[in-house]
Amino acid sequence: MKNLKYLMLLSFTLLGLNTHTIVAQQMQERIMTIQELAESVQTNNIQLKLANTAVNVADARIGEAKVNRLPNISTDVSGFYLSDVSIYDTNFKKLQTVDIPNFGNQFNMNVSQLIFAGGKINKSIQLAEMSKTLSENQLEDTEQGIKLSATELYLNLYNLQNQKKILEKNKDLATERTKNTEYFYEQDMITKNEMLRAQVLERQLEQSILQIENAILITNKNLTLLAGLDENILIVPTIDNINHQIREQDEAFYREIAFQKNPQLTASDTQIAIAEKNLELTRTDRFPVLAGFAGYNANRPQTSGTPADLYSNTYQVGLSLTYNIESLFKNPKKEAVDKILIDQAAQAKEAVRQRIEGDVNAAFNNYHQAIEQLEVSSINQTAADENYRITELKYKNQLVTYIEIIDAANTKLQAELQMLDDQTDIILNYVKLLRVTGQL
Repeated sequence: MKNLKYLMLLSFTLLGLNTHTIVAQQMQERIMTIQELAESVQTNNIQLKLANTAVNVADARIGEAKVNRLPNISTDVSGFYLSDVSIYDTNFKKLQTVDIPNFGNQFNMNVSQLIFAGGKINKSIQLAEMSKTLSENQLEDTEQGIKLSATELYLNLYNLQNQKKILEKNKDLATERTKNTEYFYEQDMITKNEMLRAQVLERQLEQSILQIENAILITNKNLTLLAGLDENILIVPTIDNINHQIREQDEAFYREIAFQKNPQLTASDTQIAIAEKNLELTRTDRFPVLAGFAGYNANRPQTSGTPADLYSNTYQVGLSLTYNIESLFKNPKKEAVDKILIDQAAQAKEAVRQRIEGDVNAAFNNYHQAIEQLEVSSINQTAADENYRITELKYKNQLVTYIEIIDAANTKLQAELQMLDDQTDIILNYVKLLRVTGQL
């Protein structure tokens, strides 16, 4: 019964491995550089398209605001039937009926032009232009954020694919060790316990490969969605052409660049300007409104005096001056709110500034730490490889136990994986430094 359960578990594990292998084989591999990925993201990413649309909407609203500079023109035409005039006395006794022309029509045209309103229209246009600038700031920030996300997925995929190669190479070594232990066990040179440990280690590596293959499929799916690529493409990243050398400057140098170029800080400046412009717009309500107007009216028939089937035409030209008295006691409250919003925008900018300063510090120090860690990892990997080579020779000559060869194998595996992590950490922190300084 125990043997049956063991065989079923092993068959399910192998089935899982085969399923992932089949899916991976059905996908078309495509070697893609980070530059090609950036171009695909720039062209196809749906979030960037939405951000671009927001800029177009803001641009259209500028045109909508400028329309208010044009005069207002309206006209109306009507035709109607007009009955004869019936005349009654005070007791509602009909005295007579007066014949008048029964067909009537009217034509009216009115034109008005705003002359002065405290600069309300110009300030509204300026506000719309600032809104477009804010949309452009947000587009740039979205673009850099998407590029960072794509780079993280790209490097993660590179890590996973290389982890799989490392695990497969170590599994091949584990398979060879398992064969050796089975031979030694048959020769009564080792205990059954040592042979079983070798088999367990080999299966653990198989499980790790299965997990890595699943992670590769998930990461690749997310990356193809982000870049707008066919889901049947399996991206094969390459980091050979990525320049990740930063200029030999101190942290303050990169902090100043971030304060000048980071789109989030630029957006904060724009939001302060918008809040200030809203205050200016509110203050325009204190001013009177001066407008010019003109009108033309044509009416038929003429019913005043002696009714006649004639047109009576009139026109008028003039100026109108209006003043909203309630603004004297309502506007101060509105302006107080706008002033608070200006303070809030300034505080938000300071919060963004502090966060950017922290991000620069983290990216700068993590980048240099990754370089130092890679140097240590390189030494450790060389030592772990040599240690495994020596331990394996000793084991084949029965000079050490199997526990020691397992320990040497695990040390070798961990050193290889750490070396891979440190290589990509350098690039990732370099990209994060570009992101926070607004240069990605």
